[in-house]
Amino acid sequence: MSRSQHKILSQLASSHNDVASGIAQCMEALRLISSLPRSSPIMVEYSGAKGSMIKAFGREHLSRVPFRTVLGLLKASMDLPEDSRIASAAFYREDGTLDPAKILLDEDSWKELVPYVHTLHIEDERQAHSVFAMQALSSATSQSPSPALASPTRSLNGNANAFIPSKNTVTMKSPDGTKVDLKALRKGSISPALTIHPVSSLVGLADV
Repeated sequence: MSRSQHKILSQLASSHNDVASGIAQCMEALRLISSLPRSSPIMVEYSGAKGSMIKAFGREHLSRVPFRTVLGLLKASMDLPEDSRIASAAFYREDGTLDPAKILLDEDSWKELVPYVHTLHIEDERQAHSVFAMQALSSATSQSPSPALASPTRSLNGNANAFIPSKNTVTMKSPDGTKVDLKALRKGSISPALTIHPVSSLVGLADV
């Protein structure tokens, strides 16, 4: 119940109208009853290397011992691994309904929290670290750039069989200094005076 609702209820309870006052007093009594310590069992849910299981424990029994002793009792009763731990808990709301959120527990406040605990969630320490590591690795992998985009410059392909000229003009000359007309080579109309030498004997010079 919110503060505004509680204020309205208090005003109705002090009303001069007997009917309104009686209804408000009944509602206030129900609210107080619902906020009293519960006698229902506490559910303990385990999920880890041994699979999944749920077991009910007496609320009054668990409220008598410290938090660390509670963990030892749960391990012994459910035959849980040594590295098991109470990771979180689900609590009752003020109106008596269940809040599905998983909330961390303060060990020193255990005896005050017991009346409002619905479920204790237990998991293995190693499994928790493994899940966290996998999530961190997945996040780092998804955020890292691909190798093609990581380098600002492109490397040469040493296995390429074709030469791709750059923007600079390339001039081919024979060993005797005669300039080779590349366009004529493509068309097949080469000057008869020009002797074709093997490609390995041609020298490539870049005109800057």
